[in-house]
Amino acid sequence: MDYLYFTGYSIPYYKEITRVFTAVLTINLFFLIVLKKIPRLILILESIFIFFFVIVFINNFQFPLLKDGVFQYELLIYHKIFYAFCFLFILGSLTYITIKLFEKKDIQNIYELKIRKWVGIFFLVIFILLIYHAIFIFFFLKGKITTYDTYFNIFIFRLCFLLFILLRPKFLDDDKYSRPFNEILAKKIGINFQNFEFLFYSNHYYLRQDATMEDLALKLNASKTELNDFLKNEIEENFTELLNKNRVEYLKELLKAKKYESFTIEALSEMAGFNNRRTMYNAFNKHIGMTPTEFIKSFN
Repeated sequence: MDYLYFTGYSIPYYKEITRVFTAVLTINLFFLIVLKKIPRLILILESIFIFFFVIVFINNFQFPLLKDGVFQYELLIYHKIFYAFCFLFILGSLTYITIKLFEKKDIQNIYELKIRKWVGIFFLVIFILLIYHAIFIFFFLKGKITTYDTYFNIFIFRLCFLLFILLRPKFLDDDKYSRPFNEILAKKIGINFQNFEFLFYSNHYYLRQDATMEDLALKLNASKTELNDFLKNEIEENFTELLNKNRVEYLKELLKAKKYESFTIEALSEMAGFNNRRTMYNAFNKHIGMTPTEFIKSFN
């Protein structure tokens, strides 16, 4: 669309619509990544934000665009108010998410640490770009800068977002247990796959040393028989195998992490949820085909 715009084929208001909804969806995405939920206050603010946008959109609102040092559109007062609200909403949301991201000081889960680093770097870049954008607009309005093009900022934002996606932690690509959306919706009774996925994977239930089938069934508000049937039909594995497989995968990440080089294999084994050395070695050898020591030597 940008290419069409630059070659003279103007598409009315595509920039405004795509930017607003991209901003809302991106903010929601980060709340889900960091908090695993979207706070009610954010949903209310987003509703106000979108409602406000519809009003100014009807009144021919377009985002401020500087091209070759010249404003392309004249903004009315309520357009400026919306633009300021848009800027503050994004900056405020990112600030809140960042605070929540680094609020917990004692995180030991390596997956959570990787997500924190991944999201944290992206937030830092976005903060710098937002402040940079605001400073340049301010100095341009004061006449201190005569040439400035907002398309440069837009390009950098998009490049950063693309890199954010491409450089995501590899474990997020593990879709061994994913199911088609219609298959999830078809599950009307018994254990809900989304509830199981949230508890077992998102909250890393498999890392608990006291994890049992009875306890997991209780947390899912189901019986042990229902959980057993669910694992058999939906996951196609029994509880012990599912537990050990995920613990082994997590242990692999710990063994490869330089942060834990000084830890013993037994200590890392406990962090991965194993409470028995023999069980850990048997499970690791079964799923990886070698011992933890041999695995360490294989990538060093």
